[in-house]
Amino acid sequence: MKVVVFGATGKTGRAIVERALVQGHEVTAFVREPSKMTLGNEAASVEARLRIIGGDVFDVSAVKQALKGQEAVICALGSNSLAKTTVRGEGTSNIVLAMDEEHVDRLIVVSAMGTGESWSSLSFINKLIYATILRSSRRDHEAQEAVVKRSSLNWTIVRPSGLTEGEPTGSYVIGESIQSKSSQIACADVAHAIVKELDEDAFVRMAVTITN
Repeated sequence: MKVVVFGATGKTGRAIVERALVQGHEVTAFVREPSKMTLGNEAASVEARLRIIGGDVFDVSAVKQALKGQEAVICALGSNSLAKTTVRGEGTSNIVLAMDEEHVDRLIVVSAMGTGESWSSLSFINKLIYATILRSSRRDHEAQEAVVKRSSLNWTIVRPSGLTEGEPTGSYVIGESIQSKSSQIACADVAHAIVKELDEDAFVRMAVTITN
């Protein structure tokens, strides 16, 4: 499948790009700084299936250009800053608009556990953190999910618990109304689940939590 990944140089985005390449997909990585798009050894062996496009997700024309000829979109937009950000909400709005215009129908979005109706699944401590320290991030995720849910696309929202680095464990649960056991999940496991969803369409027009 031809798939474009937005936010491809973030930890989760890069893991998704690598997993999709290894699984045989043709991947377009949409990034602000192409020089930062590096791959691990396994994915590097199939790098011929990777196309890198430099651009800004706030530029609708650049987003539309990246979508030409694509069959699906994976959105892993994010920010490392605790300051107010709109990159998820506004960026995803531009992606949805461009998808409609370019007739691309399949969208998978990386959100966060605690967003929307998954708020009740958080522990008291995690609710406190998400409502205070990560307040700006939460608002941006809420805006992002609202844009996706209003669309007519075949969307899936994936809400990971706390993201960690490292090798995939292959041990995780995904679905609606999932309770977190450790509040952690490896980016590589999230990537595994998302690429699996790309192939199987098990959670179309659903918002699901993934945790271990």
